[in-house]
Amino acid sequence: MVDKHYPKYLIILKLMKKNKKTLFLQPNPVFFFIFILFWATAALAQENLFSMGADSEKAAWDIEARELTYDKDTDVYTAEGEVVIKRGDRVLKCDYARLDRKTMIAVTRGNVEYKAGGDELRGDQLTIDLKLQSGELEKGRLFLKKNNYHVTGDRILKTGEATYHVQGGTITSCDGEDPAWKITAKEFEVTMEGYGQLHQATFRAGNIPILYAPYLAFPAKTKRQSGLLLPEPGYSERDGAILNVPFYWAIADHMDATFYQLGMSKRGYLQGGEFRYVASPTSKGAFMADYLFKDLGSEKEFKEGRISEPYNERYWFRGKANQDLPNGFLLKVDLDWASDRDYLKEFRGIGNGMDRNRPYFLSEFGRDLDDETQLDRRNSAIVSRSFGNYNFIGGFQYFQELDKSDDALNQMPYLRFDSLRFEVWKNFFLQWYSSYNNYYRKNNDRGQVADLIPTLSYPYKLKQYLNIDTSLGVDQTFFQVDNKQSSQVSDYASRTVPNFRLDLSSDIQRIFDISSPAVQKLKHSIRPQVVYNYVPDVTQNDLPNFVTPITKINTVTYYLTNILTTKSLVGKGKEGEEIHSYLDFLYFKLYQTYDINEATRDESTPRITTPAGGLSSISTTGTTGVITTPGPRRPFSDITGEIEIVFGPNLRLRSYAGWSPYDNLISTQTHTLNLSTSGGNWVSLEYQTSGGDQFRQLNSSFFWKISPTWTANFLNRWSIDQNKNYETNVGLAYNHQCWGIKALYVETPDDRKVRVSFSLKGLGEF
Repeated sequence: MVDKHYPKYLIILKLMKKNKKTLFLQPNPVFFFIFILFWATAALAQENLFSMGADSEKAAWDIEARELTYDKDTDVYTAEGEVVIKRGDRVLKCDYARLDRKTMIAVTRGNVEYKAGGDELRGDQLTIDLKLQSGELEKGRLFLKKNNYHVTGDRILKTGEATYHVQGGTITSCDGEDPAWKITAKEFEVTMEGYGQLHQATFRAGNIPILYAPYLAFPAKTKRQSGLLLPEPGYSERDGAILNVPFYWAIADHMDATFYQLGMSKRGYLQGGEFRYVASPTSKGAFMADYLFKDLGSEKEFKEGRISEPYNERYWFRGKANQDLPNGFLLKVDLDWASDRDYLKEFRGIGNGMDRNRPYFLSEFGRDLDDETQLDRRNSAIVSRSFGNYNFIGGFQYFQELDKSDDALNQMPYLRFDSLRFEVWKNFFLQWYSSYNNYYRKNNDRGQVADLIPTLSYPYKLKQYLNIDTSLGVDQTFFQVDNKQSSQVSDYASRTVPNFRLDLSSDIQRIFDISSPAVQKLKHSIRPQVVYNYVPDVTQNDLPNFVTPITKINTVTYYLTNILTTKSLVGKGKEGEEIHSYLDFLYFKLYQTYDINEATRDESTPRITTPAGGLSSISTTGTTGVITTPGPRRPFSDITGEIEIVFGPNLRLRSYAGWSPYDNLISTQTHTLNLSTSGGNWVSLEYQTSGGDQFRQLNSSFFWKISPTWTANFLNRWSIDQNKNYETNVGLAYNHQCWGIKALYVETPDDRKVRVSFSLKGLGEF
């Protein structure tokens, strides 16, 4: 029998049914007030009554409708007009619903819409089990939010909370009624965070059939997953037609791997692999390997003079890792091992070559790979730990010598224990560097070296105007030699070299009030500085060649640094206080060194010059100079200037230049201009010279968001003095809402190549 009938909305003169009887509502104020009170009470009763059927679940199901009827005999609710059945984020809307309270099965029709966790089902008629989250939809549409999948089907079966079976349907990740691409299939299954399986599938661009497959599987995950990535085709004049097919393996939540099957019609088959793991934010690693089974084009490349010798099997292993160890120690590993001296140059632009590896390693580990022209490839394992004012570093460093000279100094092992500067007594500060190295190589001298360099300093401020920092140190070196190449070298010996440094500086500032709405104040900071460095001439004739000689130094270096800083009002804080921003918009530094030893040198003896800018600190590797041929005295170094101008948030200029007072020319210079926009576009121009105008190079690059869907990038390195192009890289990409295509053209002196890549949102991207 029908027990209760509740109205949801107050509509004057609306018919209400109760036990098959009719009640007419009259529009008078008293009855209106009673009706409101009755409606509120009835609505509350309606919610509690329906919630009683959910005693096995943590949350209750609620039902709302214009008309709601409950039959006690069958324990069935019947709802009509703007029906809403909900619990949490699960909402079922329709024009008509019949809900069996015992089974929690709802039969609905008319503008059916079911939402759960962002997913949506829409259609004409839906039968759904609200407990098991399963059901059947006729002539419906399904939207899966996580992957942006749009699915249509003659019959859609919801077989579980996140699983669907579709008959006679389509799937796409494109929004809108006319998708750019879609896949039609006789039937398919989709499991969120799993896979989709399609039977008798046809891939269509618009309405044009492109590909057919009797069976097709695709990922339906938002998390990492194993599977084939989209292939990457290309063409190279040197390597021929190229096809790279990557396979991704999601090993576990904290590790994965990618395998590359790279075919080159003129070079052969290359198998590549990459393994990555992340144990914690500070513990992670990435290791990569490529193996070319047989280089089909090596003989031709050798005959044309592009490589040093013909090769057969070729490979390259590389990797980096940062790993936390017990007791606060940190391990850093770097691997770099190639089959030959030409591999890195020839294959730097392949799918997982050096062009892609270098920015990845630099961003993830803060350490770059050596340039491809470096023939001594560094492999190392370093352990470090900080003990407050003290630092420990130890490990191994081994070089693979691709030139087969066997003369690289391998450190097996090396240890360092240094201190920060700390006060020992009444403004006297102590700092030291200590190290031990066991140098090994097949050819030439090898042996052990121990260094201890303590430095005592006394900083003092004179009348708030002059900063005086005086330091005195000594470089004490002990060494033992094996495999001596000269009888002048001692088997066991030591070296003691003192050093002295005097640093005088002052800080001058003035603040100017600016009558500008954008800038309130301008601060001009000037720091003049004079540094004197002295190292006496010490006889070092018995040193092995793995111990760097310390040359005598007697130099005075001046520095003049200017900084302009603006202070701007940003706004008000929560308590009404002013909030300001500060910007160093101009930085300018000028410096030059005067060499007293050079000024008094006999012009018939070799000339020794110190590094540009003099010596700013004492190094654990010793103080070295550059020895040149005898000639006229040149005590003054180049006048070197560094400047950085920030014209605004989007425009920045950096310049570095050295002017020779003897040659009356700019000996070296680098100028870089960077322009960017708030929309993500940027342009970079760089001009470099060295040796006067003997070597000149222009580097240019840009990234341009042509439109919301089109982007372009460009890179060029051009030698002006040789009138030669080192590299040109041009890329064009189209990114639709649900698909994308990228084309890349690369030209180098020995090759030209084109690479194309595709992506379909939700099905595969790389």
